[in-house]
Amino acid sequence: MYKDIDINEIEKLKKDQEMMSLKRAPTNMKERFGQSNKDFLEDEFKQKTVGLVTREEFKRKRENIDNLVMQDMKQKQEEETKRKLELKQKRKEEYQKKTTLLSFDLDEAGSPQKGYGKNGQVDTTYLPDMNRERKIEEMTKQLAEQYQKEVESQKDSLIDIQFQYWDASTCSKSLRIKKKMTILEFLEMARREIIRDFGFLTEFSPEDLIIVANGMILPHKLSFYDLIAHKVKNRSGTLIFSFDRRKVQAKGQEYEVITNQKLITLKYNLKYLLKRIQMMLKLRFDLTKKLKKLKKMPNQSLVIKHWKC
Repeated sequence: MYKDIDINEIEKLKKDQEMMSLKRAPTNMKERFGQSNKDFLEDEFKQKTVGLVTREEFKRKRENIDNLVMQDMKQKQEEETKRKLELKQKRKEEYQKKTTLLSFDLDEAGSPQKGYGKNGQVDTTYLPDMNRERKIEEMTKQLAEQYQKEVESQKDSLIDIQFQYWDASTCSKSLRIKKKMTILEFLEMARREIIRDFGFLTEFSPEDLIIVANGMILPHKLSFYDLIAHKVKNRSGTLIFSFDRRKVQAKGQEYEVITNQKLITLKYNLKYLLKRIQMMLKLRFDLTKKLKKLKKMPNQSLVIKHWKC
């Protein structure tokens, strides 16, 4: 039976089977994955143009199919855009629900908000912050200006200083001065105040005098404000200056007077006294030498007067 079959016929059968398998492949793909609208329109166009068709009819059908394909693509694009917008809006609503606490109960109105953010309880002072540094600098400058104004007002305030000369031969004097006045300036004012009672003070300058307050010699360069503000004490631990406040009426006005409790004393400067004693001793030594020379000279009478230092 098999011997009667020709080899050429067998090859022809194989080729026919291969052609049939190739034709069935697209249909199988369509059956598996489905057919798109574009493919469906193309198939319909092929079916309508089978056989002899005029050129105008073929062109018209081609344009109709192309228009349908364009409309289909446009519709799909609009649907895709709409789907993206809906998805974006949905994500936005979900984010707002997470970050916003919705409560219709008045008791829960003050409950802490849940969500991500900065923790206000964490200490961040060690981190650099330009705004904080600028505020600190402005506050420091403002406080420095305020402190300087207060210091100036304190320096310009008036006080009464009672003093007397060291021999206590006269009653005490009083001068009203500003706290910013130095000891040297006060000595000049005091010298002019008592120069009528002690005329020999005309030979002295303020540098030749000193002030002794509560057992302490006050330096010329310091001001009364420095001594009062820093509460300078003597060796026994008591304040050099302690003041009494009292109200005084003068010219129909009442004002407050600040007076030191203990008198301060004006004295010679020890260096100046030593220098003056040296000069007097030198003059006396020179005078005695001259007197000895005059005694040795013959036939001359000499009247020697008592030299009083």
